[in-house]
Amino acid sequence: MALDVYEETLYGQVLPLDWDNESVSGVVLLVDGEEEFVVEPDKNGKKLYDLIDRWVTAEGVIREYPNELRFQVRSYKVEDELDYMDDDNW
Repeated sequence: MALDVYEETLYGQVLPLDWDNESVSGVVLLVDGEEEFVVEPDKNGKKLYDLIDRWVTAEGVIREYPNELRFQVRSYKVEDELDYMDDDNW
């Protein structure tokens, strides 16, 4: 059972947690280069599997366990999108 449950907005990097053969089967959100939040593998969480090494801002629910922080994603926004269409130098 979770020790604490609360809503939060996190900014961090999506990194692989587990691999199944050569595909990602789990991800974590690394916040401030030190805290890892295991992303729940539900409908919204699995969308982050395609964003490995990308930076996102995600809203959701954190569940704190004695040895693990879990994050259930409600919504997210990719923060490192580059818009080259408006820049004539690219």
